[in-house]
Amino acid sequence: MKPLPLHISDNQLLDFIDEWVSLLEREDYEAAYHHTDHNQAMHWTAELIREVIKAYDEMLSDQKVTLKGIATDITQHKEVNRSANSGKGYLGEIWYDLNINGKVSDLTVTFDLRQTEEGILVCLNDIHVM
Repeated sequence: MKPLPLHISDNQLLDFIDEWVSLLEREDYEAAYHHTDHNQAMHWTAELIREVIKAYDEMLSDQKVTLKGIATDITQHKEVNRSANSGKGYLGEIWYDLNINGKVSDLTVTFDLRQTEEGILVCLNDIHVM
């Protein structure tokens, strides 16, 4: 991914994640994979992102991420949490609940924000049920 500007706003970061979600909605997992950087310890691949999403609810035959979603008993959570630079480039994180088949779900994606000389990298950290 191309680093984002150092002074990017929280709303712009969430717009960036919305773009990532739009790629998932089109089921373009390869483009979604390349849209962000990745936590190397998690060993993300485009196929693994697809598998995690498709395995979310075994009761659904074809689950798909959607950008828009109607509330269920869950309210969609989109949040940027910034912290002071730790000296190792860590600037904070983003928590983002995915919509599945047009409904808000408890499948949450977390991203780390990392500072580089070129700007901020948004690193896919985890996709899990909260």
